[in-house]
Amino acid sequence: TMSAYLVGTALSQIFYGPISDRFGRRPVMLAGTWILLAGAVLCLLSFWIWPLIAGRFVQGVGACAGTVIADAAVRDTFTADRRQRVYARLNAAFALAPALGPVIGYFAMTAFGWHGNFAVLVALAALLLVLVWRYLPETHLDLKQEALEPKRVLSDYWRVLHSDGFALYAVLGGCCVGLVYTALIGAPDLVINVLKSGEFGIIVVAGAILVAFVTGAGLCAVLTNRIANAWTILAGLLVMLASSLGLMGVGLALGDQGTLVEFLLPIALAFVGVGMVVPVTTALAMAPFGENTGSAASLLGVVRMGTAALGTLAMSLLHRGSVIDMPIVFLALSVLALLVFAGEAWWRGVASMQARRSGSQIR
Repeated sequence: TMSAYLVGTALSQIFYGPISDRFGRRPVMLAGTWILLAGAVLCLLSFWIWPLIAGRFVQGVGACAGTVIADAAVRDTFTADRRQRVYARLNAAFALAPALGPVIGYFAMTAFGWHGNFAVLVALAALLLVLVWRYLPETHLDLKQEALEPKRVLSDYWRVLHSDGFALYAVLGGCCVGLVYTALIGAPDLVINVLKSGEFGIIVVAGAILVAFVTGAGLCAVLTNRIANAWTILAGLLVMLASSLGLMGVGLALGDQGTLVEFLLPIALAFVGVGMVVPVTTALAMAPFGENTGSAASLLGVVRMGTAALGTLAMSLLHRGSVIDMPIVFLALSVLALLVFAGEAWWRGVASMQARRSGSQIR
């Protein structure tokens, strides 16, 4: 069901950006919220698996409007020197999902069964609809009449995808978001079913994730304009790798005899790394675009959520009720991100060296 949600999110983001370039950010966000509400109601009324999976897909289609519009609206509104700090705050708020979601879900399920989760989501979607209607202004005033022409859409996506660094930042952000969703579905199983820590353990993990994510985003904001963005990204990726290796080591050494405290530190440290990387990569990916901001935000979301969907699918396929289920995916995503980063750095180094040689030959 989580993979269906993420697939719906990834696929529909292709369309939200161009539509918002044509009709504005506010109406698209309102439409997405209505779809989110409809998906939550469908899930609430489901009593067998396939309508539930369909409802989760519809939820994903609606929910991704928030991701696209948030990224595009920040790009519309703030100057380049402020965006990275704003994205850091935005992603600190994003940390509320993996932190509070499992806690609220656990208590809703305990009190009302699994339908209680979707009753909460119906209420939250309705509240979001009211808040968007009341408080979200239109940030895109220069509407593009030709934004939905198929040739223009394909041209915009091609231009975005081939812009300098976009693919790199999108993939790095995708690995980080994949780690978030892996924790979202893996941590409750680890805490409740494997370590037998119950609801108190979920609350502790949720609090640690929230504090860690906010800490990472805070570090990102502090480091902005003080060191090169590449160093901030590298530091965050190395924190993710070290914590993933630590989590794997704890799992292999202690197995299900380990305690929550022993697993908690590496999980939290991973989110410090995520909090450092996501704001920088978002700001850098969106920086070059003005006229086709919506298309850039859409494509960024597609890559991110597509990677996250692969992470949750891997969790589903690997699931054995083991303490190493989550560490395996954490480690795979961290290694992939570092390999992509190192490969890009190597390629830029080779290109720079060739350019210098060509300049020397000309002189």
